[in-house]
Amino acid sequence: MIKDLFVDNNIAKNFKNPADPEYERLIKWLYEDGHLVLTQKLLKEYHDSNRGNYGQSILSIIARLTKEECIVMISNEQLEGLRFSKTTDKKCLKLNKDYWHLKAILLSNRKMAIIIDKAFRDAVNCHPKHAGIQSRAVARPEEIDYENLTV
Repeated sequence: MIKDLFVDNNIAKNFKNPADPEYERLIKWLYEDGHLVLTQKLLKEYHDSNRGNYGQSILSIIARLTKEECIVMISNEQLEGLRFSKTTDKKCLKLNKDYWHLKAILLSNRKMAIIIDKAFRDAVNCHPKHAGIQSRAVARPEEIDYENLTV
């Protein structure tokens, strides 16, 4: 099973100068054992937020993970193909751009995410099971066992 993880753009900013040991640990895990969940929409957000940043930015992490084939890329076709019931869709559309990120999380292997935005995090945690797995989102890396958790 691929140990993948969705990292929201608001979290990715913490990779720039990871003085926080929990982010250093997360980066180390991504390099050694993890896979990052990406979509074109999320990649654009990362790019727009990290222009001119070098060193340990999310973009340099993605470059390394791409070379090591440790990216779980969710295509636009996959995102569009995931349909919600009308009631669920109406609630999820209120997430705006995070609507597509929710779909990416649901299409990932472990359906696990690190997200600062409480409304988005609650939407992930309260969403019905997908493919028999309950999605999970936390605000900080140490709040979930991303290293070992299996579905």
